[in-house]
Amino acid sequence: MQSPPAGMDSEIGVVTLSSRRKRHILDLVIRYCAAAVMVWTALLGLSLFWNVRQQQAAVFDLARNTAISAFNKDLAYRRWASSHGGVYVEPSEKTPPSPWMSHLPDRDVVTNDGRLLTLMNPAYMLREMMADYGDDYGIKGRIVGIVTLNPNNEADAWEAEAIRQFSAGTMSEKLELSTIGDKPYLRLIKPFLMEESCQKCHGHLGFPNGSVRGAVGVSVPMQPYQAMEGQAIRIQAISHGAFWLVGVAGILLIGRRSAGRLTEKALADEETRLAAHVFSNALEATLITDPKGRILRINPMFTELTGYGEAEVVGGNPRIIRSNHHDADFYAEIWQAIFRDGRWQGEIWNRRKDGQVFVAWESIVAVYDEAGAIRYFIGSFRDITEQVEAQRHILRLAHYDVLTDLPNRVLFQDRLERAVVHALRHDRQAALLFLDLDGFKKVNDTMGHRAGDDLLKEVAVRLRGCVRMTDTIARLGGDEFTVILDEISAANDASMVADKILASLHAPIFIDGRDVFIGTSIGISLFPIDGTSGDELLKHADTAMYQAKAAGKGRFNFYSAEMTKREEHRLELETALRQAVEEGQFQVHYQPQKNLATNRVSGFEALVRWQHPRLGMISPVDFIPLAEEMHLIDRIDMFVMRQACRKGRQWRDQGYDICMAVNLSGVNFSRDDLPEQVRQVLEDTGFPAENLELEITESFVIDLEVDQREVLQRLRALGVKLAIDDFGTGYSSLSYLKRLPVNTLKIDRSFVRDIARDSRDMMLVSSIIGIAHSLGLKVVAEGIEERDQLAILLSQECDEIQGYLIAKPMPAEQAGIFLNGASADHVSTPI
Repeated sequence: MQSPPAGMDSEIGVVTLSSRRKRHILDLVIRYCAAAVMVWTALLGLSLFWNVRQQQAAVFDLARNTAISAFNKDLAYRRWASSHGGVYVEPSEKTPPSPWMSHLPDRDVVTNDGRLLTLMNPAYMLREMMADYGDDYGIKGRIVGIVTLNPNNEADAWEAEAIRQFSAGTMSEKLELSTIGDKPYLRLIKPFLMEESCQKCHGHLGFPNGSVRGAVGVSVPMQPYQAMEGQAIRIQAISHGAFWLVGVAGILLIGRRSAGRLTEKALADEETRLAAHVFSNALEATLITDPKGRILRINPMFTELTGYGEAEVVGGNPRIIRSNHHDADFYAEIWQAIFRDGRWQGEIWNRRKDGQVFVAWESIVAVYDEAGAIRYFIGSFRDITEQVEAQRHILRLAHYDVLTDLPNRVLFQDRLERAVVHALRHDRQAALLFLDLDGFKKVNDTMGHRAGDDLLKEVAVRLRGCVRMTDTIARLGGDEFTVILDEISAANDASMVADKILASLHAPIFIDGRDVFIGTSIGISLFPIDGTSGDELLKHADTAMYQAKAAGKGRFNFYSAEMTKREEHRLELETALRQAVEEGQFQVHYQPQKNLATNRVSGFEALVRWQHPRLGMISPVDFIPLAEEMHLIDRIDMFVMRQACRKGRQWRDQGYDICMAVNLSGVNFSRDDLPEQVRQVLEDTGFPAENLELEITESFVIDLEVDQREVLQRLRALGVKLAIDDFGTGYSSLSYLKRLPVNTLKIDRSFVRDIARDSRDMMLVSSIIGIAHSLGLKVVAEGIEERDQLAILLSQECDEIQGYLIAKPMPAEQAGIFLNGASADHVSTPI
């Protein structure tokens, strides 16, 4: 950092609170808000309680006033009727002459116009009026007495208790909530005193004037008042609830604002604390300068990182740590960036007090006051020397192979594109060699991975000795290497390099105290003949390498367009084969086998055929190896076996005693569940196990591993027969014939073809038949096309034959016809 020019903006970092401090503020606000909510809830609860009680009291007073009003009306009517000695009315069903006033001489009178009237005394009249009043308005009124004329005026228990209390002088009236017929009523009752006006009707009962004769009561139904009370209480509860919600919302709002203010205050306090500790606690070296670049403060990390103490730098200039690694333009660009962006950060080389140079990652920020003038410059940096070195190391790891120290695939792609561009620009040729080691896997498997790694290192050394310094050798992975030959004059230059590489890698390599022999196969593509891009050259060189391997390894091949056509055909065939397996495009053809001793068809060999809808009939020679590579052969073999066993069962049901021979790829024997699959096929089709013969090639039998031998034993335990196909074509070893549970040897057609013309072939066939018979094995000769061959095999006591002389492989329908015809004329037609 050096003295800066003025006039640039800056940003100040935002201080944040710790989670603990935030929780403290939040807890404090929550506690106060909770207390306020509790007080508010208590106040509104008390208010609601008081209002409810007031409402209940008001409703009770209203009901009581109604009762008093009804009582006063009853009393007024009674006094009026009593003062007039009762009321005369015409007798009716409702008001017949009262039998309880029959002692009165004037109970019944006749008017001048001849109408009959009967006396209704005040009690009778009021009882009838109150009955109507009760029916209309629900308020019941009664007059009851200690001694009654009318049984209807007898007091109930509550009324009787009230009269007793009136007679004892303990109370002047009684008001009480009670039930009548399971319904709530407010009952009011007052004493009924004997008066002079009452003596006319009741004098004979002996009550003196002024004594308690009975009581007058009214009963007001409470249901309407209780409904009114409930409605009023609900309104009170809703209104108080609304007030409570508004109050709580207000409390929460105030709490939120309070939390904000407390947070702001806490942030201000935190900023103050951070400002006090930033230099002593910062992990980066930090210094603050004034606008003129004078150092005002440094932190301890600055001293630790540079070696300069505070007394040595305060008041000085940051140029004290300049390393002179950068020129003046570098520093000018720094301050231009600060003018433009208000800050700068980047990698810079500084110098410590002891003169040691280190790489730092530095940031410079300008701080402005409210007026927009520069107040400070803050610079901070950290030592990233180790990181830079680590990045360089990582960059090398990303572009170089760790084992051989050769460029890896990433760097190879970059070098290849550069070589293409360079050759195109200068109108030159370039070549790409793609190498794959021959025999590396065997070394790796037998001697271990450590030996394999040593071998790869030595290969890299030898490859370096075969090319120019300007050429690029790369390891793509595993045992694959590439060589980029930049600026060659002709294809012959690439051939010379390839020959040098083949010769170098053909020589023995000393690993772990022994000589190891490997080789390599090389594919070569040329620019611009075989491609104008790196991808094309790599693809075509890879294709040429595989062609070199297929041609016998240990050689090099130049790419040709015909190779791509073959690869494209192979790719097309792979796609078609996968689809054929899914769609079941395969057919099973059957080639008959004939027993020479009985002159009968003894069975068929089931052979798979692929009739592609567009490509036509595809030879098994083309698609069987491909199916093995694609791990589809097991599905094809199981398909053929199932079809053959199903067809064999049909023919056996028709009376033909035949066997079925089915070829199995050696790949299938790597699967432990093969015996179970065979057992399932036999169970599903019903074909006898002893009539199924599974054919395996001699080349597979020779390399048979222990677990694969166990699979053969398990197959034999099912009752299935085993045959060795193409016997004599491999490195035959008769020892395995007695170790393996085989039943049949099939002599390859290459021995049978010239048996009538070549005595050596005849001797070989005769020996094979003799050895097989001595081991108890059946012998089948393949490829019989001539009668001379047949005659010799008859003389050598061969068991069975198979070939075009009998019949070519045919579909199931034709095989059935052939079987039927062969069965009909086998007796009359000798072989």
